[in-house]
Amino acid sequence: MQRTFTGVYVNINQLGLALLQWLESKGYKTQILSAGQYIVVQAKKEGILRTIFGANRAFTVRLSGGQGVLTVDVGMSDWLKAADVTEDVIAAMIFTPLAVIEGVEEVWNIRIEEDIMKEIERLISIMNQPMMGFQQPIMYPQPMMYQQQKVCRSCGFSNPINARFCMNCGSPL
Repeated sequence: MQRTFTGVYVNINQLGLALLQWLESKGYKTQILSAGQYIVVQAKKEGILRTIFGANRAFTVRLSGGQGVLTVDVGMSDWLKAADVTEDVIAAMIFTPLAVIEGVEEVWNIRIEEDIMKEIERLISIMNQPMMGFQQPIMYPQPMMYQQQKVCRSCGFSNPINARFCMNCGSPL
């Protein structure tokens, strides 16, 4: 299954990590791989039967995008080895549509595919930050200090007493 989202401004690294955590919470063994413009999240169930039969297939989500476009591919593919991952390998990945797998497992896999896509949509709705021509100042955590500090009038950040410019937004102090 492939889906393209337009008007979406998300950090695909953060999206991939959030999806990875969600899949781990569902009991999957997971991995995240990055190469070039791609992030790949893979998830598979572990078990003695899978080990005996050498089952090396995984639910695979490939994320790519930029400039307000996000492309998501979901399907089954071989479990990748991190040492073998290059941008060309990820771009050429062959996804077996989940509907190709026969029997009871087919119905289950299609449901999982739908759940993964719903979770991606939920994460996008949380993470989507439309660009408005300016960047919001990043608020960095501050260590507990008992020294005098200068507070920035623009963003409220506490700066060292000898700072001439805000360490968060760059405004003169």
